[in-house]
Amino acid sequence: MKPRTDFSLKTIWAVAGLALLLQNAAPWGNLFSQRVESNLVKARSIAESQHEIVMLLLQKRDFAKAATEAAKIFEMNWPPDQEPVLLKELLYLADQFLHRGEAAHGLKLIDTSAKAFKNPSSQVSIWKEKGYLHKHMNQMEKALECFREARRLER
Repeated sequence: MKPRTDFSLKTIWAVAGLALLLQNAAPWGNLFSQRVESNLVKARSIAESQHEIVMLLLQKRDFAKAATEAAKIFEMNWPPDQEPVLLKELLYLADQFLHRGEAAHGLKLIDTSAKAFKNPSSQVSIWKEKGYLHKHMNQMEKALECFREARRLER
């Protein structure tokens, strides 16, 4: 079964706010909204293709390339409302590395992609995932640090 994830393109927030205003205030607002929606469809398509590239590289056991290609998904400019979907994707991909015995590549992906996540609950999940990966690698002190940071962020 092919995993699927719903993605959308991040727009500049000032422009997104302007789009909402224009949609209600100007006749050409709907045209602008349609263009933004078209960009979202395109971004989802790009992200889906990128996801499949990563999955194929994982199957080929080319883990370094898979981590590099996966990071491209999180380098795209995404709106904050898409963060939960992106977090699921990040955790899913990190888990894929873990189950293939490549936790170090999962950590690399998380470390390069974590800057895309601003929500405190996302940060907590990321720190916990890092803890699990370090634990799996028998790096207990680093795992402890990660879980302590997750706990600190939850308070």
